[in-house]
Amino acid sequence: MALQLSCQVARERLYEILRRDESFEEKAQAALELGEQYLNVDNGHLTRIDTETDHWEAMVSTDAPDEQFPPGMEHDFARTYCRRTLAADSSIALHDALEQGWEDDPAFEEHGLHCYHGTTLVVDGEPYGTVCFVAEEPREQEFTDRETMFAELLARLFEHEIERERHEAELTRRANLVNVLNRVLRHNVRNDISVVRGRVQLMTDRLEDDSDGTIAMKKIDELIELSQKARDLEQIVDREFERQPVDVTGLVERVVERTATEHSEATFHVEGQENVTIPVFESFERAIEELVENAAKHGGDSPTVTVTVEQVPNAVDVHIADDGPGISEAERRVLRTGEESPLIHGSGIGLWIVHWVISSHSGSVEATATSDGTTLSVSIPRIPEAESGPSVTELKQARDRYQALFEKSSDAMVLINDDAVIVEANTRASDIYGLAPRKLLGRSIPEFLPDDFDFQSAWTEFKQAGSVYDVTTIVGADGVDRRVEYSATTDILPGQHLLIVREVTSNPLTAQ
Repeated sequence: MALQLSCQVARERLYEILRRDESFEEKAQAALELGEQYLNVDNGHLTRIDTETDHWEAMVSTDAPDEQFPPGMEHDFARTYCRRTLAADSSIALHDALEQGWEDDPAFEEHGLHCYHGTTLVVDGEPYGTVCFVAEEPREQEFTDRETMFAELLARLFEHEIERERHEAELTRRANLVNVLNRVLRHNVRNDISVVRGRVQLMTDRLEDDSDGTIAMKKIDELIELSQKARDLEQIVDREFERQPVDVTGLVERVVERTATEHSEATFHVEGQENVTIPVFESFERAIEELVENAAKHGGDSPTVTVTVEQVPNAVDVHIADDGPGISEAERRVLRTGEESPLIHGSGIGLWIVHWVISSHSGSVEATATSDGTTLSVSIPRIPEAESGPSVTELKQARDRYQALFEKSSDAMVLINDDAVIVEANTRASDIYGLAPRKLLGRSIPEFLPDDFDFQSAWTEFKQAGSVYDVTTIVGADGVDRRVEYSATTDILPGQHLLIVREVTSNPLTAQ
């Protein structure tokens, strides 16, 4: 038996372990081994628990693979001592099960452990699991207050490490999203615009031939769809804050019904039991819709699409099967890893949306292609990850307030970039500029100003001052000149500037 450590030495070694530049699993393993030595027990375990499904799993353990509780071992939660720990307000310290009257406890009957010390882990405000230490034989003495305090300190440090890992993972996911959008949009949009520009030039040279115009319009439509999906992905990122319980089978039926109206050539089947309910983000339905639509689009001339909802231990699986030729390895990699490189480009942002949504649920997407078709399998754990904290909620509320102000304002509002090109316009902007908001996108502000307006000087002064207020005339695309007052502010978003315009009418106090 190893020499038992003092409390002070054990605490110092614990802090030293958690300061190491190692993965969480490596540090947790070393910390549990330290706790095992300090508490003079056989084994230590970090567990993950779902009380709704009675699921208990040893995430990290000092047990060997051939012993009772190795890493990855799953048990019925109702037959573990940990159920008592989660129900208690403090740690459970059991030094001798028989002496303490626990011989009829289901956990003792199941596992025969005479010694147990358990502490609840709470991560982001929700029960996560336990840190527990066990021994087959009783301890000669009760656990001391110092020993319990050490175990609780270990649990608190684990909680901090798990939350930090989660937050770092969230930052990494968001950074990956930026990389994906940046690279995909630069690659696809740049190439498509080059095609459009070349074809339009040919149309200008040969107006009697409309074939080039058809090609140009096709590329324009693809570009619009690509841009819209990029925007959808951005909105999904911003809106994933709260999960709601959803009947997955009912959700799938709604998605299939909508998709069937747009793809009448396809045959759809939905299989699976009813009332399979799990907590998911609002975006989950969009991911399933992308996959079902993808199966209908690429399943051949008259595809058959079968969607199956299946409950498995601690997860819900959705399988989308078609009888088409299958998807490429590049697309399978997008679904599996979400990685994007200069050599691998998915056929559209739809697959990135699917990967983002499913990974935000801590789930997975697997593609299996055979001679009979392709099956895409989505697996969502029944144990949800803890939600984002108040700072993210406040950010969402601020964004929603800004969006509502922009869309519902009685004034014309546009966002312009550093080249004075309109990149966003609200509904009221059409009343001033004489064009629908969508048609305003890509138009330059100088196009709507009188010929004698020195725009370059005004623009330079505006960028230097940071804001401006003045009166001018807007030459509308509908042929109407409107006298307006305007105010503008630089860098509402990086590289984007807010311009607010209101039409000036006669002053009733001075009109005669």
